[in-house]
Amino acid sequence: MKIKLYIACCITLSTPVLAQEVPPAQNVFFQNIPQIQPELLLNQPDIDTPNPAPTKENSSLEERINFAIIHKDWLELEKLLGQYRTATNFDPTLYDYGLGALYRHQGRQKEAITLYRQILARQPDLHYPRFDLAMMLYEDKRYAEAKTELETAAPYLAPPLQSLVGQVLASIKKSQEWQPNFNLSYESTDNVNQASDIRELVVGEATFIRSDDSLPQEAHGIRYNVGAAKEKNIMGNHYAYTSIDTEGVNYWDNSDYSELTLQANLGYRHKNIERSWGAVAIAGQNLLGGSQYNQNYGLTLEYNRKISDQWQISGNLSHIQKRYTDDDLASYYDGHANSIAWILLYQPKPRWLVYAGADFMRDDLADQAESSDRQGIRGGMAFSGENISVRSSLRYAQRDFKEDNFFYGEKRKDDEYQFSTTLGHKKLSWQGFTPKLNYEYQKIDSNLPLYERSNSTFFVKVDKYF
Repeated sequence: MKIKLYIACCITLSTPVLAQEVPPAQNVFFQNIPQIQPELLLNQPDIDTPNPAPTKENSSLEERINFAIIHKDWLELEKLLGQYRTATNFDPTLYDYGLGALYRHQGRQKEAITLYRQILARQPDLHYPRFDLAMMLYEDKRYAEAKTELETAAPYLAPPLQSLVGQVLASIKKSQEWQPNFNLSYESTDNVNQASDIRELVVGEATFIRSDDSLPQEAHGIRYNVGAAKEKNIMGNHYAYTSIDTEGVNYWDNSDYSELTLQANLGYRHKNIERSWGAVAIAGQNLLGGSQYNQNYGLTLEYNRKISDQWQISGNLSHIQKRYTDDDLASYYDGHANSIAWILLYQPKPRWLVYAGADFMRDDLADQAESSDRQGIRGGMAFSGENISVRSSLRYAQRDFKEDNFFYGEKRKDDEYQFSTTLGHKKLSWQGFTPKLNYEYQKIDSNLPLYERSNSTFFVKVDKYF
C-alpha cells in the first residue's frame, strides 16, 4: 500500500464560472494521455553477460555448444548450431535446447517456448529445461502456465534454484492480488470555484457587476483517494482487469465545493514480453456539495510496445459520455468526448528517462459554444540517482471552440501551458517516509479576457510504501 501525505498551498488566478465554461467538478476522464511511470523503467538491474572464456581445442561439438549456452556467447552458439545440424551424432534435444536459448536472446520468445515444449514432450523428466521454460513463460507474462511448470520442476532443482523458484512464485502470487492505494493531502486554495477575478463584465453597451459569490473563494480541506486494482492472468497472455476508486476533497469552510467521485473499471488486457493492449470500460458518479452532480461512462483502448531496450511507445484511444443531474447544466454540458494520445519514451541510461508525445481531444456537447477541439504536445524527463530524484514535464495545447461565445459574440480560442516538477532526496527519508518538493503551474491565455486564468501551486509530498 502507498500512502501520500501532501502539504499544499495554492495561489490561483483562475477561470470563469459566469458562463459555466468549466463546471465546478472537473473529474473528466480520458483527458490525460497515458500515465508516465518512471519507476517501472528506471533502476532496472543490468543483465550480467560474462565474456566467454576459451574452450579446449579438443572439446567436442556438444561440449562447445553447452559452453556457449552457459556463457551466453550467442554469435558462437549460432555458428555451432549450424555445424551441428549435419553432425553424425545429431541429438535433436540438444539442438532444440540451444536453438531455444538463442531464440530467447533474440526476443523470439514464443518460438523458444515452442521448442522447449517439444523437448519436454519427448523427455518429461528434463527438469532444468522445464525450469528454463517456466522462466520464459514468466517473462512472456503467462503467469498461470509459468506457475504450473515451476511447481513441477522445483523439487528436482538445486537449492539455489529452488530459492529462486520460491521468489518467482511469490512475485506471481502478489501480482494477482488486489493492489490497494491510499492518498491523503491537505489543500489550501484561494480560488476553489475557479472563477475569474473580473468584477465588471462589459457586453456591448451594458456593464454587469458580478456578485461576491461569483468571484474567487477560499477553501481549506483534505483531499483523499482510496481504491484498489486487480489484474488476473486468466490463461496464456489474457488478463482480466478490475479496479474501484473513491476520490474526493472535503472543505470544512466551503462545503458547497466538496467533491466525491466513485469510479469502477472493468476490462481485458493482452500482455506479453514485447507489448500489451486492452480495452477498459469505465463508469463514474460525481457528487458536488453532497448532491449528485454528473455521471461519466465510456471505453478506452490502450496500447504499449517495447521497441528496443531503450525505446518504448504508449498510446490510447478513448470515448466518454457525460450526463449532468441538473437540467440547466445538462442543457449545456451533456454530450461526449473522444480523445487520442501517444507518448514515445527513451531511456539513454539506466537512471535517465525522457519522453515526448502529442494528444487530441474533441468535446461534442449540447451547447456547441462550449464544444471544442484541443490539440497538444508535451515532453518530460525523469532521473533517479543514488540520492536525488527529479521529474519534470511541460505541456502546450491549443483549444478552439466551435461556435460564438454568448457574452462576446465570437469564437473562443485558448492557449494552455502546464509545467510541473518534483524533487526528492533519499537522505531526507525517515522510517521509510520520503519527502518530495513539488511545483505545478498552469496558465491559459484566451482571446476572451473573461476566460484567462493561471494556477501556481507548491506542495510537499511524503511517500510511504508498505
